Amino acid sequence: MSGDPRVIIVGAGAAGIAAASRLVEKGLQNILVLEAKNRIGGRIHTVPFSDNLIELGAQWCHGEKDNIVYSLAAPHNLLESSKYINNLPSHIFVNSIGEVISERETAELLNIYYKILNDADTVVHKPGTSFGDYFTERFYREANENPSISKDKLDQIIYWIHSYHNSIDCTDTWYDLSAVRQQDYHECEGDLLLNWKTNGYSKVFDLLTKNYPDPTARLPVYEKILLNKEVLHIDYSSGKEIKVVTTDGSIYKASNLIFTASLGVLKEQYSRLFTPSLPPLKIRAIKGFNIGVANKIFLEFPYRWWPQHSGGLCFMWSQAEKKKFKETHTKDQHWLCDVFKFFTVDNQPRLLNGWVVGPNAKYIEGLSDEKVLNDLYFLLQKFLSHIYDIPKPNAIIRSKWYSDKHTRGSYSNQTLETERLNVRTKDLYDPIKGSTEKPLILFAGEATHEHYYSTVHGAIETGFREADRIIDYYRCIKPRL
Repeated sequence: MSGDPRVIIVGAGAAGIAAASRLVEKGLQNILVLEAKNRIGGRIHTVPFSDNLIELGAQWCHGEKDNIVYSLAAPHNLLESSKYINNLPSHIFVNSIGEVISERETAELLNIYYKILNDADTVVHKPGTSFGDYFTERFYREANENPSISKDKLDQIIYWIHSYHNSIDCTDTWYDLSAVRQQDYHECEGDLLLNWKTNGYSKVFDLLTKNYPDPTARLPVYEKILLNKEVLHIDYSSGKEIKVVTTDGSIYKASNLIFTASLGVLKEQYSRLFTPSLPPLKIRAIKGFNIGVANKIFLEFPYRWWPQHSGGLCFMWSQAEKKKFKETHTKDQHWLCDVFKFFTVDNQPRLLNGWVVGPNAKYIEGLSDEKVLNDLYFLLQKFLSHIYDIPKPNAIIRSKWYSDKHTRGSYSNQTLETERLNVRTKDLYDPIKGSTEKPLILFAGEATHEHYYSTVHGAIETGFREADRIIDYYRCIKPRL
């Protein structure tokens, strides 16, 4: 409708595309999406590599019940279970001196891990308790009931679980993570690791815009997206109209703006991005919530050399071995101590997917592909050469979420600092209103979901939430909407 208010959406990731699709579907056609990169998708980044596609960003649909991604994809049979990856006890656990941990011992220890996780939501935590403190105390207490498992093995598995959990929560250490705030996160029931077969996660955008399965039913969303439009400044000082300036000098005006860029971008740019400055509580929330870094490295081999039905290769370091490694190897190899696992990759028989978490996830972004490949080959040989004949990888591709100025991190979490500052998710997403209570600046994105933060389904729901807020506002003053 030519008389519609102009809505600008900053960012064409999951939240931005969801918001645009909802607005268009409900009849608001006068929208514009400004995307800083040369592609849509945000932290969904599907690329061709080796025999199929890989995900440099979001990889799995996490759960089924009340999961918007599952609701969109399942009717079209687009998802399947990553059953081998999901079965942790079937993975190969090996320590840094080449000792393989038996499947029985692995299952025993991981069962304690699952039990503690299941109990975590019902435990009344003392304020200021880190998730790491809670977990390690419980783990050692319960594991010590089985004296057949050595203290050294307990230390190795707790190191591995620590790294594994850091990859889930995207933290440098679980001693930063708030045990109290962990209870705000909700898992969707059902299979938590559903892959996209040969389609890639980017298929979700065709589902949101109704371009799939019937392209003739497509909502006109893609044509409203401008790429390579990095927002430099957002001026909402008039209280009625918003002026947006991009780095190429373009100026756009809007009645409402939905900001969907990552929390990392907000943290870095909020002080210079908005005029007037954001309200103090909003700034406090931006400072209080955290975004971490987890990076993936995909290695292609000439052939599969690992067991066909194993979901991964898990590396367990003892503290003594880690110390010895750092004393006997150059500093630029110390990052290898933070490589805790190689996943197998669904529908990619010749790939392994390594994860790096903690401070070294940032560090390796500055290393060359050649060095990373050679170092990882060295690590695989160190842990596994006595079991397998390992060929050198043919190729490498990896993510760099921290050095990307349009993300500055992978996904969000809630830390002891979040708890200390006493900020809630609502403080992050509450809109800035104009003089007539019109929602001027609205905030969406995974970090702004109260229960599904860090997920794509959470990001999509926040895009819908803010689009609905605008629709509801104009419906009140323009019943024809």
